[in-house]
Amino acid sequence: MPVGGHREQWKTVELVTQNFWWPGVMKEMKWYVEGYNACQQNKNCTEQSVGKLMPNSVPEKPWMHILADFITKFPLAQEYALILVVVDRLMKIVYFIPTTKKMSAKDLARLFRDNV
Repeated sequence: MPVGGHREQWKTVELVTQNFWWPGVMKEMKWYVEGYNACQQNKNCTEQSVGKLMPNSVPEKPWMHILADFITKFPLAQEYALILVVVDRLMKIVYFIPTTKKMSAKDLARLFRDNV
């Protein structure tokens, strides 16, 4: 199929609806344009290239680099609804600390100090 020169979904809808119409024509044309291989290959890239992948540095001693994040959306178990996950990047030691949603920065620091 030769490329018709359509620039986007709306131009395709305009061309198609000159002669045809059916329920869901807008949705179907959007799906067609987003998935059409020639459109995707000919589209201008507006983002800068990200460059070369650089590996993370290896920590020199334990607890020099740590990662911390919360696991959420758990059903309430006792009064706890979150899990604080703390990982040491060098030793791969992981701490899972149950906690509540209502916590200040001071409470978080105290939780870290007492459990890690």
